[in-house]
Amino acid sequence: MKRLVTGCVVLQSLSLVAEAQTVNRTLEAAPDERIVIELVDGDVTVRGWDEPAIQISGQLGNNVEDLEITQQGGETLIRIVQPAETDGEDTELFVSAPRGSSLTVEGTNLDILVAGIEGALSLETVSGDIEAESYGAAIDAATVGGDIRLASRGAPGAASLSSVAGEIEAAGPFAALSAATVSGDIELDVLDAESMSLSTTNGDIEVHATFAGTAELSAETTNGDVELEVGDEGDLNLDVGTFSGRIRTCFDQPTETTGLDAQPPSDGDGDGDGRRGGRRGQRGGELTIEADADSPRVRVRTLNGDIEICSS
Repeated sequence: MKRLVTGCVVLQSLSLVAEAQTVNRTLEAAPDERIVIELVDGDVTVRGWDEPAIQISGQLGNNVEDLEITQQGGETLIRIVQPAETDGEDTELFVSAPRGSSLTVEGTNLDILVAGIEGALSLETVSGDIEAESYGAAIDAATVGGDIRLASRGAPGAASLSSVAGEIEAAGPFAALSAATVSGDIELDVLDAESMSLSTTNGDIEVHATFAGTAELSAETTNGDVELEVGDEGDLNLDVGTFSGRIRTCFDQPTETTGLDAQPPSDGDGDGDGRRGGRRGQRGGELTIEADADSPRVRVRTLNGDIEICSS
């Protein structure tokens, strides 16, 4: 396919002054273009469309020195050049690209929004939120000070999500999902999961999930509760433990429980059997349920937090 500008490399540089901060560029692109966006301060919105082109528009910060656009070998680099230390208006960039593109976005003080891009996503910001859609391709999203929200719209794919001081939310079909945050909650509504690895230091974990085949789920928290609605009752291998929390299940099947405090909670009816709708509980200790070897496996560990597990 012919480019708008011939040659193996297209380099466009826009030197800006305070009076000219609006950008509007259109470039030809392959259906599976590799797109890289680098920006320090601002917001980036990327959407997929059916045109064989990349359209770049928006308002550039008044401290921007250059907007560099480089195309070579099926890759488009969009780079905002500005001083390391800035104090001015942030850049607001809108990019439309072919749906089949893969996308990498890197920034410092940057909020990222991606919708309709069906290729692999790699999204990273030091201080900012990430919101994205995935369509079966791999996604890697990381932020230090911000939240991550991900919706899977296609076939189950792989996702790796991490935040230091923020919440993580994900919904839809995922084959493999890892989510980790130091100070924040993890909330998932997942279909057809084959493996999930979840961890938080100061936060709660809440999961609603259906499993595919011999799935595995691991959830760990130091100071936080874990609430799971997963799998089918009688078809789960459970390995659950907490140091100073309470373990509850909604299962009627036999369980083997050992603990530091074997006194179950009262259900309020005076009989002290600790049951309400099939729930059982105790302070601290471990609970195991053995099912078939090819049944999904769920492992949960907390230090200071309650654990509740029910069928989905």
